[in-house]
Amino acid sequence: MKKINYLWLLFIGIATACNSSAKQEKEVVPATKESAPAGTSINTKEKADSTHLLIAGKRAGNIYLGQDMENVFKLLGRPEDGDAAMGSAIGIWDKKTPLIIFSSYRDSNMVVKAVKQISVSAASYTTAEGIHTGVSLRKLKTIYPTLKKAAFYTNAKTRGQLTVYDDESKGIAFDIQKDTCTAITIHPINKSVNGVYLTMYPDWKKS
Repeated sequence: MKKINYLWLLFIGIATACNSSAKQEKEVVPATKESAPAGTSINTKEKADSTHLLIAGKRAGNIYLGQDMENVFKLLGRPEDGDAAMGSAIGIWDKKTPLIIFSSYRDSNMVVKAVKQISVSAASYTTAEGIHTGVSLRKLKTIYPTLKKAAFYTNAKTRGQLTVYDDESKGIAFDIQKDTCTAITIHPINKSVNGVYLTMYPDWKKS
């Protein structure tokens, strides 16, 4: 009888040790996409970066083509500077690294003003391919091989030169100075970046 009791206690001890070990292993396993609960986001950085994601022909972060300008003002506040004429307007936010939005009336009813183009200068705005201001023209051409020169400007004060390269089929254009991208513009697909009424280059003369 004592022998049976001893074996039984030994069995219980082994079983308890195994359960304890399994529990410890379970506790130290890091969370992965497979082990995370449904609907849980593992990569929080990816979610944050979406607010500065550039999508050609569609949007720049939270601002998208066709968006009601009243909603833009709710997101960004009123612009620091701008200009308006004939129902079209330019709004400029953050003069150090300008975010520039072109808008005009959505339709002939002339009630709602909508976003027509978005231009960004901050390098924090980037495409899914990693294109942002500061990259070389050479790199741009590897990602957008159908880029074409759309306009050329000379600065009336500094005599500096600026060339605009546009990929109309995708809806994205780039300002280039000294072979480096200084601004990126999101515009409607299959429409020229020069299709807006107002120019964003008040100190630049188009050649």
